[in-house]
Amino acid sequence: MAIEDTLLRQRKVLAKFGELALASDDLEHILDEACRLVGDALETNMAKFMLLYEDGITFLVRNGVGWAPDVVGRVRVQACEGSPERYSLDTKSPVISTDISTETRFRYHDFQIENGVKAFVNVLVHGSEGERPFGIFEVDSQNPRQFTDSDIDFLRGYSNLLGAALNRSRTLKAMRLTEKKLRESERHYRIAAELNPLWPWTADKNGDLISIDQRWYEYTGLTPGETLGREWAIAVHPEDRESLTLLWDQSLATLQPFDSQIRIRKHAGDHRWFRVSALCSLDPEGRCEQWYGTIEDIEDRVQLESALRDWNDLLEERITQRTQQLEAEQYERAVAESKLRQSQKMEAVGQLTGGIAHDFNNLLAGILGSLELMQRRIDAGRYSELSRYNTVAMTSASRAAALTQRLLAFSRQQSLEPELLEPRKVVADLEEIIQRSVGPSIAVECSFKVNDRIKCDLNQLENALLNLAINARDAMPNGGTMDLQVDRCIIDQALSSEKMLPSGSYVSISVTDSGTGISSEILPRIFDPFFTTKKIGEGTGLGLSMIYGFTQQSGGQVRVHSSLGVGTTVTMYFPVDDSKPGEIEPDLEIPDEAELSGHNKTILLVDDEAAIRQMVAELLSDSGYRVVEAVDSVSAMKQAEKLEHLDLLLTDIGLPGMMNGISLAAQFKLKYPQLKVLFVTGFAGGSNLVSVDATTRILTKPFSLNELSSRVHSLTQIDTSGSRNIKKDLPD
Repeated sequence: MAIEDTLLRQRKVLAKFGELALASDDLEHILDEACRLVGDALETNMAKFMLLYEDGITFLVRNGVGWAPDVVGRVRVQACEGSPERYSLDTKSPVISTDISTETRFRYHDFQIENGVKAFVNVLVHGSEGERPFGIFEVDSQNPRQFTDSDIDFLRGYSNLLGAALNRSRTLKAMRLTEKKLRESERHYRIAAELNPLWPWTADKNGDLISIDQRWYEYTGLTPGETLGREWAIAVHPEDRESLTLLWDQSLATLQPFDSQIRIRKHAGDHRWFRVSALCSLDPEGRCEQWYGTIEDIEDRVQLESALRDWNDLLEERITQRTQQLEAEQYERAVAESKLRQSQKMEAVGQLTGGIAHDFNNLLAGILGSLELMQRRIDAGRYSELSRYNTVAMTSASRAAALTQRLLAFSRQQSLEPELLEPRKVVADLEEIIQRSVGPSIAVECSFKVNDRIKCDLNQLENALLNLAINARDAMPNGGTMDLQVDRCIIDQALSSEKMLPSGSYVSISVTDSGTGISSEILPRIFDPFFTTKKIGEGTGLGLSMIYGFTQQSGGQVRVHSSLGVGTTVTMYFPVDDSKPGEIEPDLEIPDEAELSGHNKTILLVDDEAAIRQMVAELLSDSGYRVVEAVDSVSAMKQAEKLEHLDLLLTDIGLPGMMNGISLAAQFKLKYPQLKVLFVTGFAGGSNLVSVDATTRILTKPFSLNELSSRVHSLTQIDTSGSRNIKKDLPD
C-alpha cells in the first residue's frame, strides 16, 4: 500500500509540473517550482538545479530549496576528478549516493557538508540531441536513505520535462531576440530611408514603374495612378522628356546602367534638378528581372557648379588681366633696372672724366707734336729722323686706342651675359683706368695669386671694380694705398654659414684701402639701395647694392670688413668654373708683303669717314687691288651696278641712311651667298651684331694697316668660283 501511495504522489507531482512547464513562460518560476514540488514526490526538503556553463565543467547552483542563503545563485563548482558532477558527466546516467560515510566514488562538496547532506540522487537535464546537457537536477537528503527504482524513473521523467521547459525557454528567448533584432532592423531601415537623400524606385523588365518612394508623391503632388507605369514622365520638364525617354529605352535594350540628369516639377510649379539612375537585376540566364533605381536631388550641386563655372571664368579673366599687368610691370622694372645700371656706369665714367681728359690731352699732344716735327723734317729734307717721330706718334695713338676701347666696353648697354673669364686678366686690364681714376695721391697695387676662371658678366665685373675703386678713393681724401688682390678661397662647412655660401672653391677679388673706415652702426646698411653717406648730388647710394645683386646673380657673395681709422676691405666671391673655355679664333698670321698682292681683285669700300676711306683705299690700291669707294648704301648699290664682278665687300657697320652695313651685306648675299664680306666698326659691342663664318669677318677700329691687309688677303684667297656678274644679278 505504501508503494502505491508513493507512485500516486509522484504521478500527481509529475502531472502538475508538466502543466506548469508547458503553460508558463517564466523560466525562473518553473525552476523554483521544480525544486519545491520534487520534495513532495520524494519526501525531502532539499533540491537544486545546477546550470552547466558553456565551458562544460563549471556548474552554478542556479535554483534550489532547503539551502542556506549563501548557496543558491552563488555557489559554483568545477566538474573535476573526484567530484559528483564529473562522475555524472562521465557515466551519463543517474547517480545515487545513499550515505556520505560509505561513499568512495567521489567526495561531497563543502557546501553540501555544511548544509548537512548525507545522501543524494541526481539526473542529467538533457537539451536537444547532440548538445551538451543544460545541467544537473539533484535531490538531497540530510539523512542516509535508499532511492528506489520508481524514484529514479520519476526523476528521469521529471528531468525530461525540465529539459523540455529549458529548451522551450531557450527557443522563446531566441525568437524574442530575433524579433527584437528584426524590429530594430526595420526601425533602422525606416530611419535610414527617411534620412537617405536618394528616393528608391523599381520598374519591371519592360521599364514600367512598379514602386517609388513616398517622397516622390509629396514632392510632385501626383497620385500613384498618375505616376506608376510610364505616367511619371508628366512631372519631367518638357525640354528633358525626349532625351530622358531616349536614354531609358536605350538602357532597356542594352541592359546597361541608366543615368540621367533632369528637371522635375514640384507641386508648387517650379522645377529642380534631379539625378535619376538605375541598375538591372539579372536572372541566372542573364535575362532582366527587374530594375532598381534611385532619384537624387542635385539642385544645390548644379547651382554650385554653375556658380563655380562663372567664378572660374571670372577668375581666368582676372588672371589674364593680372598676368598682363605683371608682364607690363616686369617690363617696366627691367627697363628701369637697365637704365639704373647704365646710370651707374655713366656716373662712374663721369667721375673718370677729369683724369681721362688729362691723359687724352697728353696723348694727343704727343701725336700732334710728332706729326708737326715730322712735317718740319720733311720740309727740311731731313728724312732720316722721321722714323723716331713716327714711333712716338704710333705709341701714343695705340695707348689712346686702348683707353678708348676700355671706356667703350665699360659704358656699353647690355643685360647680364655670363662668360668664362680670368679675374686676374680683368683686374690687370683695368689697372691703368683705376690708377688714373683715383689720382696720383693713391698708390694702386695688384696681387695675382691664382689664374682660376669664373663665369660672370664681364661688363658688370668691371663696373663693380671701378665702383669699389672710386669708393676707396673717396675714403682716402688725403691719399693712401689701394690693394687689388685675386686669390682662391676654400669654403668648408664651418665657413659656409658665415659667408652664406655653399661649400666649394671660390675666387676672391678684394679691394682694400687705407682710408677712414666704416662705423659699426653704418656697416649693416651699406648694401641697402639708396643708402649713402655722401652729400646730395655726390652719389645715388646704389653702387654697393648693384654689386651685391650682381655677385648673387653670379652664384657668389660680397662681404665687407672695416675698422675706423684703419681702412676697408670689400671682397667679392665667385665660384671657380673648371669648364673648358670655348675655342678662340687663332691669331692671324701676317704674310709677307710680296704675298699681299691683290692681283687686280675688286673691292667695294663703303665708309662715311673720308679719312678712313682714303687711308684704306690707298693701302689696298698699293697692294694691287682695284678699290671702288662709296659713302653709304645708296652709293654702294649704284657703284655695284657698274662692276663686272666683285670679290670683296669692305663696309663699316654704322652707315648713314636707311640701310646700315649689315643690311647692305645681307642685300648682296641674297643674290650671292659666297660673297666675301669684311665688316669694320668702332662700336665696342659691334662684334655681337655679326655672325662670323668662312666668308664673313669683322675688324674693330682702330686697327693697324698690317691687320687690315692680312684680313683682306685671307678673305680674297678663298675660292671665288661662286662669284657672279654684279650688273646682271643686283636688284634695281
